[in-house]
Amino acid sequence: MLIRGLAPLAVCGLLARTAVSAQTTSFTATGWVNAVFAPGGIAGIICTNALGQVLVRGLVHTARVQATDARVTGQVLIIGDAGYNADGTANWEGTACLQVGTWDAAGTNFTPTGGMWEGSWRGVMQADNSLLLSIAGYGSGGTIDGLRVEETLTRTAGPILDPTIPYLYSGTIKPAPVNTSVVLQSFDKPFTGWSLDFSPSGQGSFFTTNQQLTLRGYYPGVRTTSMMDSFVDFGTNGNWTVPDGMTFEWRADLVSLNDSATNNAFLLVGSDSGLYGVLKGHDFVYLYKWPGPNGGFGILAGGKAQVRNTNVVLALALTRVSSSIALTGRVLDKADPALVLGQCSAMDTPNVDATLNTNQFQALTGMNLLLDADIGAPFTSFAVYLGAGQYTDGHQPAVLATFDNLELRTSEIPPVSVERAVRLTWPATGMNYAVEAASSVQGPYLPFQDLATPGVNQMTVPVSDLMRFFRLQQAP
Repeated sequence: MLIRGLAPLAVCGLLARTAVSAQTTSFTATGWVNAVFAPGGIAGIICTNALGQVLVRGLVHTARVQATDARVTGQVLIIGDAGYNADGTANWEGTACLQVGTWDAAGTNFTPTGGMWEGSWRGVMQADNSLLLSIAGYGSGGTIDGLRVEETLTRTAGPILDPTIPYLYSGTIKPAPVNTSVVLQSFDKPFTGWSLDFSPSGQGSFFTTNQQLTLRGYYPGVRTTSMMDSFVDFGTNGNWTVPDGMTFEWRADLVSLNDSATNNAFLLVGSDSGLYGVLKGHDFVYLYKWPGPNGGFGILAGGKAQVRNTNVVLALALTRVSSSIALTGRVLDKADPALVLGQCSAMDTPNVDATLNTNQFQALTGMNLLLDADIGAPFTSFAVYLGAGQYTDGHQPAVLATFDNLELRTSEIPPVSVERAVRLTWPATGMNYAVEAASSVQGPYLPFQDLATPGVNQMTVPVSDLMRFFRLQQAP
């Protein structure tokens, strides 16, 4: 299969990626406490319960912040709650709002310049009152509207809220998360830069009716032994690269595919150097990669799915994770895109990844085709094509597939961190138990609760010797 007409736009995606990266800015800052507003004085509201836990609530103060980046210089209002542990340490969390502005030379008069950072924070204070906090938030107004900030705050030992002991910040300002949807072709305008490709042994054509694209493939006397024997596709020479931490998902409406157990429709992305595709048959969906070591197709993943041939959406998502690409192929209900009718996923790493063998593929699809293995490294450059195929003995009528509304959706994925964890389990006996913990076997024991991190979703995974892979996938 030859993908043509890509060279003129080969640098567009690379330039876009450089621009996004340039918007991430590192900074350092220093803050000094300048006012305390908590009820009851410097400690806020303190409560010791019957279990001996010391709880602090509503500790409110402001701090003057001077940063190497004017966008995070200003006055910050900090609200905190804490729970003290038996060993004198405390778990702290709260919210913070930094009003962007400037201070006079004496550090007493503040002038707002526009914009405010709103964030959540969490961390630990040691028994000597030294601090280590993590902060994350978003900007509103001014030049920071929609931007994100991530910071680490440290403080050395000393009296709590001592105005002579500075808060030391280090962090980054990042661009707003990218989440866009662009219609690439609604088939109501000329096909500038598009090209048709089809099997040399068959006949391929396209036409438009009612602002929709119809592909026709006809293969008299052709017996399908590989995916290249009986296909037709049509696509754009647009070219994209997927930056690290981003998801690009191409979607197209499959208006109709003429009924036959041997017909299929597909959406593929790639270039002359390699491509990925999602294919929908009459009762299966699978992901494939081309070329393999022998020039053929490797099947990355697949699954059974009784999917109708009308009014569905073909979707192929690529997520860059460092040097690997996570692929997800889906068939969605056109009337309700949140309804997934069929789905399969795979991870294409720099190594040679597993692919389906001939027997596995035949059990999934009923087709006996020549298949190839994985060639290794993921691909980096992507155009998009729509296509139709047929598994034929040479006596099948032409395959007809009608498409509409080709679009590209881009979104940013949050990073997933993995840490070693311990899962506590005990039999269900019909009685309620509370988990308690202590820093030594002698105690004292206090109720233990895993507090949620503001702005972070988390789950506990038991430690085992099994290798596991984790990823995040955006819901429809």
